[in-house]
Amino acid sequence: MTADKDITAVSFKKQKLELPKGKKASVIILSGPEMGKKQELTANPSVLGRDKMAEFVIANSTVSRRHALIRYHNGKYILKDLKSTNGTFFGGSRIDEIVINHGDKFQLGSCLVQLILEDEREETQVNKGNKGSGLNRVTENGDFSKTRSPKPA
Repeated sequence: MTADKDITAVSFKKQKLELPKGKKASVIILSGPEMGKKQELTANPSVLGRDKMAEFVIANSTVSRRHALIRYHNGKYILKDLKSTNGTFFGGSRIDEIVINHGDKFQLGSCLVQLILEDEREETQVNKGNKGSGLNRVTENGDFSKTRSPKPA
C-alpha cells in the first residue's frame, strides 16, 4: 500500500484549538471498557483513535488507529471519518463528515462518544461548590453520582 492511500500516514497541520474566551470542548466515552473517560480537546484538528499519538486515545479494538477527527472551523465543530474500518456513525447513519454540536453522540466502531461544550467559568463554580463533598463518577447506565470519602474515625 502506498503512503498516499494509507490514512495512517496522513499528517495534519495541528494548531492550538482557539475557542471563544471562557469556552472549552471535550469528548467523553459513554460505553465500553473506558466509559467515563473524558478529555479536553486542545489541538485543532484533534484525532480520535487507538494510535498512541492521537489526541484522544480510545483503547478499543473496533476503533481504528486514526479513526476520526474533530476540527473547529468558522464557529462549528466538524466530525470527519478518516476512512476507518468500522466507520463513524451519527444518528444511526455512517458519515464521512458532519457538523456536530454540544451533547451530540456519535459512534466510533462500537464505542459511543459525546461532544461536550462547556463554559470554563461554570465548571470552576461547580468544582468549587463540590469541594470536599466527594468525587463524581459515571455509573454503568451513564448517570453521574457522588462517591463520598469515608469519614475519619
